[in-house]
Amino acid sequence: MGLNTNTSVLSGPFFRGLKLHSSDHEALSSVRLAERRYAPHTGITHQGMTDERAFIIQSGWGCVYKDLPDGECQVLDFVLAGDVIGIHPMGGEAQHAFVSITELYVIEANARAVVAAMTRSQPMAQALLSIAWRQNNIMAEHLVNLGRRSALARTAHLLLELGERLKVAGQADNQGYDCPLTQYDLADALGLTAIHINRMLRELREYGLLSLRRNRVEFLDYAGLVELAQFDGKYLEYWELKDLG
Repeated sequence: MGLNTNTSVLSGPFFRGLKLHSSDHEALSSVRLAERRYAPHTGITHQGMTDERAFIIQSGWGCVYKDLPDGECQVLDFVLAGDVIGIHPMGGEAQHAFVSITELYVIEANARAVVAAMTRSQPMAQALLSIAWRQNNIMAEHLVNLGRRSALARTAHLLLELGERLKVAGQADNQGYDCPLTQYDLADALGLTAIHINRMLRELREYGLLSLRRNRVEFLDYAGLVELAQFDGKYLEYWELKDLG
């Protein structure tokens, strides 16, 4: 379907922040977009498969993860509304898997076609650079989490990060947010066991900082939690370019 007539696509969280002009719509008109719904716990892409799809997340939760030869997996990131994954100019084997956690609504497009359109649209080119810059920052922060923060601090840091990212879609505030993640999900993201995660969540609750119960994260002492995690959300900001040419 062409983007020019697809108002539901344009109203999604990714496109709302872009100032698209008629020339941008023309550049994007050649990109075939498809709105898809995935049921919870559906494998969307699989590690090692050839897949040229890019995904713009409209709503719901997903995750990207890496399978290891011993059967373990490492969650690389959780995917939320407004996120974009799979943007690359060349085809090839997927280096990680992508799965829905909740019911997930996405826009699918051919990644090469999206990149080609972005080269003809300044707002879209800016968005591509900004997305890549932000994702690099998130991956770097996750690496610091795994390598240098204590188990308690890394748990607090991830839950703070998810809250900040959900604020963009109006799904969180400094009081908390709905969270479908299990202790096993958190364990796979933080390099801990589910038993260890359970203990960290109990300690955070006993310290009066955070509660995670019934799929709800409640910030009991937001400032105290930020101090414990040494959390600075600047790495989650999008890079704004005033002029590209």
